[in-house]
Amino acid sequence: MKDSDILAYARQQADELEKDMSWVTVEPGASGGYWKADDPHMLHVIVARAASALEVMRRYAGEGSFWSRQAEAVYSNHGVRQSTESGARALAPLLREWCSQVEAGIVEIVGSRVWAEADTASTDLMGQVRRLLEDRRTHPAMPIVLCGAVLETTLRGLVEARGLPMGHEKPSLMGYARVLRSAGLLTKQDMKDLEQCAGLRNSAAHGEFDDLSGERAGLMEQQTNLLLRRLAELQPYPDA
Repeated sequence: MKDSDILAYARQQADELEKDMSWVTVEPGASGGYWKADDPHMLHVIVARAASALEVMRRYAGEGSFWSRQAEAVYSNHGVRQSTESGARALAPLLREWCSQVEAGIVEIVGSRVWAEADTASTDLMGQVRRLLEDRRTHPAMPIVLCGAVLETTLRGLVEARGLPMGHEKPSLMGYARVLRSAGLLTKQDMKDLEQCAGLRNSAAHGEFDDLSGERAGLMEQQTNLLLRRLAELQPYPDA
């Protein structure tokens, strides 16, 4: 999903937040008042829209960022002092201003640049893998090592894009995988598949060529492509 698509989605969310409610004055002629749902049954929809807007801020502006904290405060304060509808509607201008800041280059969408760089690197490397496999003179260790590099690059990009701490894990293919697993992003089967690829990559990297073959290198390419598609589903800004 492109940055422009994310911003368009955020602005769409802002428009939705201003629907299905009307201004209610506290006293005739007074300036004070609050927003109220046109239909009581629409209140749960308005609350859902607010939750979606808060998730946009958390995911794309960054959890714990100024924008996320401000969004939480705006929604909470207006909801308590005036009405839940008022809190939801107050998120709209905040979303639009964040979009303007991104377009002005003052802030950036969390993870967008990091993931884009990792994705580009992975695409280039997998192209090299295909060319090596098509060359019968190439030792199978070379495409296997490159596949391992692609997986490690992609996993690192995903960890960095989501702002996950490494803790005691060392920067490595399985180190990044364990961080993602701890965050609940990878399944047990994902880990098994990655461990298999990591084991084959380590054998190739350490000169243990007895079990390597062109067939195993081809299978490594297939498994890597399957894992890359799986990891693409975990990018921090999925299609809206």
